[in-house]
Amino acid sequence: MNEKNEEKEEHELEKIRLKKMKALMESQKMQQAAKERVNGIYEKIDFVLRAVMEPDAYKHLNKLRSTDPSVYQRIYGELVSPDVVQNIDYLIALIRQRGGVGRRIPLDVIIYLERKIKGVKSSIKVKQGDGEMMDLGSYLSK
Repeated sequence: MNEKNEEKEEHELEKIRLKKMKALMESQKMQQAAKERVNGIYEKIDFVLRAVMEPDAYKHLNKLRSTDPSVYQRIYGELVSPDVVQNIDYLIALIRQRGGVGRRIPLDVIIYLERKIKGVKSSIKVKQGDGEMMDLGSYLSK
């Protein structure tokens, strides 16, 4: 009788192990599927950015990704709103149907956003007769 109890307990333990293993595998599958969905969304967003940006603007934005990630994230946030993410499949269908977009975002816009985020103010320098450089505002107020 004692041997039958041990077999029954071992059988129950094996059932519990299998159940835990199955739950773990399902959890891993769900995590993998979520990861693939996220990667798919990023690939779709990248496709849309390539379509709506001029090549030099897109290159500059990607350069910012590696050189200044915080500035890149803020510009990315300006360009890719939650509404864009929500309607990404529709946008891709429109771009493919029309063969692109009419007007593309130029490099100037990306540089403007970068300077705005960094707090860089534009300044025009004027060279006076004796070679002295001064701000345009100072020059005009003289």
